[in-house]
Parts: sequence; structure tokens; C-alpha cells
Amino acid sequence: MTDTVSDQTPAPATLVTPALSILSACGVFAVLQVIAMRMAGGFEYPLDDPYIHLALSETIAMGGYGVNLQELSSPGSSPLFPLLLLPFNGTDMHRFVPLAWNILGLIAVAWLWGRLLVEAGYCRPRWRALGIAAAVLGPIALMMPMVAFVGMEHSLHAAAALAVVLGLHRHFKDGSGTGLIIAGAFLGTALRFEGAALALLAAGALFLSGKRPAGLVTAVAGLLPIALFTGWLTAIGLDPTPSSVQAKLVIEDELSMWQQRLAVLMTNLRGLPGMLIAALAIAILGLWRLSPAIKTRGWGIFAGVIMLAALAHLAFGQMGWLNRYEHYILVAAGAGFLALLPKALEGRPPTLTATGAVVALLAGGLIAYNMPRQFVDLPRAARAIHTQQGQMAVFAKTYLDTPIAVNDLGWVAFQNPNYVLDLWGLASKEALERRLNDPTPGWTGELTDRHNVPAALVYDHWFEDGLGARWVRIGVLDLTVEGGFLGGYSVAFYATDDAHVGMMRDAVSAWIPTLMPNSRFRWDEGMAP
Repeated sequence: MTDTVSDQTPAPATLVTPALSILSACGVFAVLQVIAMRMAGGFEYPLDDPYIHLALSETIAMGGYGVNLQELSSPGSSPLFPLLLLPFNGTDMHRFVPLAWNILGLIAVAWLWGRLLVEAGYCRPRWRALGIAAAVLGPIALMMPMVAFVGMEHSLHAAAALAVVLGLHRHFKDGSGTGLIIAGAFLGTALRFEGAALALLAAGALFLSGKRPAGLVTAVAGLLPIALFTGWLTAIGLDPTPSSVQAKLVIEDELSMWQQRLAVLMTNLRGLPGMLIAALAIAILGLWRLSPAIKTRGWGIFAGVIMLAALAHLAFGQMGWLNRYEHYILVAAGAGFLALLPKALEGRPPTLTATGAVVALLAGGLIAYNMPRQFVDLPRAARAIHTQQGQMAVFAKTYLDTPIAVNDLGWVAFQNPNYVLDLWGLASKEALERRLNDPTPGWTGELTDRHNVPAALVYDHWFEDGLGARWVRIGVLDLTVEGGFLGGYSVAFYATDDAHVGMMRDAVSAWIPTLMPNSRFRWDEGMAP
């Protein structure tokens, strides 16, 4: 197959366009980091989730799996990401490994974005203005630097998804791209299970377009990480579904599968990001059905892959949590739409409608994600983690130095040689089962007694009557500024028995003088020394 749209592309543009995307994405990322460091007083992630994966990688390095070496658990839903965090284990540099991977992921996804624009024909003279706009504003409108700022596997996952899209584009353009599709399918599901839909749809596209062996290999590559990971969890005695996923699932037993899917779909479509993804899917459908060039030259299969993958995420996936869960499909759908648009015009100059469609995509992303707020909310989130979770970690590891119970796992578990009891259940199968299936009054106290844990740092409102019956509250750590993605602005400090009250009071007394700005500790009545 040939594609006249991308003919006669000026050679310098093949480098300049991806470079513009990289500079735009990395420039915004750098600005976010500078604002956050000034606000927080140091480097920090806006969620504590990177520290969960760092703690998991520490245990993997010691031959276990979970947060505690002596307790198997599956606190991370990504098969590959904890393995990528193994370098520099046990050193001060280990904390920055997620940052390094996200910088690499950001560069990769921005380069793939720019490269797709080149190959789709946006560097031809009459399309160049739209190409420059898409190269510079596309990474920002589709949240590439903001998701990289989170510090999780989602930027790498978006790069894998975009590799599949670019590979499919090459396949339908000139028959190449198979290796890129297979690599993207494998890495996509190795990083996130949500990558399975795009991988299998890409496999189907190869199969339907005549490359049946390549289609089968792509399907195997996409399913292999899932099979290996669930097989590994089962082999070590854990459920095949990671506890981090189970802890967040809320399933209504009285609903049928189709009712559950409809409920998820309606929930995802309530927000502007879900509407944007749905609008991209509808726009791709419109191009497919209305353009003879797309219908007759095989691009309809390409359109079907992108459209169905977007609908699959809306019906089965999650949205939000700093906009990271939908990031891969947002980038893939945006790239797919832009790739199809010049083909619908069969090489002609962009019409007013086509120009408006590109502008609508870019403006839609900026509006749906309230872009100006990102430069406020994300730095505030980093400050919140640094001030609350970071100081809890200092208290637990430096001043208390005993086993401890928490309900918001992360900083406290990272580089902590003591046992950490996760009462919410991400890192404790026992706690997860009690919380979900048998939350009798005082159940958390039964767990702290069983594991000989003398202290607990929890959000009171998460448990209500589930707090230990013999627990003694020492006081509360308050965050005195708003903003951030926390379970609460106040963390209660408990001794799990009268015998541990003195130890807790002494540790808190020694720790209080080190408190950072924007925080305070309030002693409960009669507890202050």
C-alpha cells in the first residue's frame, strides 16, 4: 500500500517535528518539577504509589515478593514496573529511579507522537502549520508531561500504546511496522493489563489484513505477560488478581456483567476526559464511514482498532487518579484520529473542517483536563505527600524504629527494615480479607496484636468502629494547607496497647521539633509530656 499524503515530506521535518514534541513535553515537565520543588521544599512525587513499587522492588531484590520479606503479597498491579525499579536498590538514588523511567517514557511517547505526525503527512507544506501545532500542543493537551510527573508506569504504557498505533500505521501504509506492533503489544500488557485490548485488536488487524503469523505472534506477545504474572502469583500462593486491584474493586453482586459494564461506562462518561475519549472514538467512526479513501484502502481496520480500544477502556477501565489510568488510550485515540484525518482528504490541503477538527482535539484536551489547574494541583499534591507521608516515614523509621501499622501504604514502607502492616490490604492478604469480608468491630486491633505491632498511623474515618479496642490515641498530625491526593488531612497516631504509650510519647516528642512548615502535631488530652 502507498500513502500519497506523506510523500515529498521535507527531510529536516522528520527530525524537527519529533524534536518539537520532545521539547514541549519536557519543558512543561521541567516547569512542573520546579514549581513543585519550590512549594514542597524538595523533590517529591504527587502520590505515594511510587514508594509502594519501590518497596516492592526492594523485597524482590531480597528474593521475596511484597512489601515485607516475611509476607507474600501483590501490592502492585504492574508486572514489569517493579522490576524496572531494581537499579540502585538500597541507596539514596533508588528513590529517583521512577523519575528517571518517567523522563525516558516521556521522551519516548513524545518522539513517537512526533514521528506519527511526520509519517501521517503533517510535514507536507500545506499541512505543516497543523503539524507544528499538533507537535507542540499535542503532548500538553494529552497530558504527557503531567502523567510523567506522577512517577508511575503510565508514561511507559502510553509509549507502548503509541508504538502499536505507529506500527499499525506503517503496516497499512507500506506493509512494515510488524516488529513495532509486537514490541508495543508485549510491553503494553507487561506494564498494565489494560493494554490487552489494544494488543488483541492489533493482532486481529494483522490477521485480517493478511499477516496471519504476525497476528498470532502479536496476540501471544500481548497475552504472555498477563499469563506469566497471574501464573507467578498463583504459584506463590496468592490470588491471580493483584491485591492492589482487589482493594479498589467495588462489585455489585446483584448486577449482571452487562449491567456492571454499563454502570462503568456511564460513570466514565460523566467526566470531561471520558467525553473526550468518546468524542475521539465517534470522530474516528465518522471518518471511517464518510471517507471513501479510508473505506477502500484498508484504513478502516486501523480505524476500527483505535475506536474499539477506546470503547473497551470506557466500558472496562478506570478514569482519573491524576488522569493516569486513561492516559494510554487518550494518546492512542488522539494519534489515531490525527493519522486518519489527512487520509480522509486523499492528499488535498486541509479544509476548514479538518483544521477545526485538529484545533478541537487540542483545545478539547486543554479544556477537559483544566490545563491551568494542573500547574497548581500537581505541585500541591507533591507538597502534600512530602509534608504528610514523608514526615510519617521519618517518624516511623528514625524516631520509632519498630513494626508499624498504616492504612495508606507508601513512604512508610520504603527503605523500612521493620514490618509494616497494611490495614487497607494492598500489602496484606489477611487485612484485605478482613476489611472486605469480616470487618467486625475492633478488627484492626486483632491484626496488630497478632503481628506484635505496637504503633499505628491511620486515618480514623477510614475504619470507624474497626479501630482496635485497646488502641490509645496519642495525637494527630495535621496538614495545615489544602491540596493534594490524600486519604485525609489528619493522621491519627496510636499506641496499640497501654504498654506502648510511653514509647510512642517519647518518639513523638523527639520528632515534633523536626516538623516541616504547613504541618502541626496536636496532642490528645493528657498525652503531652
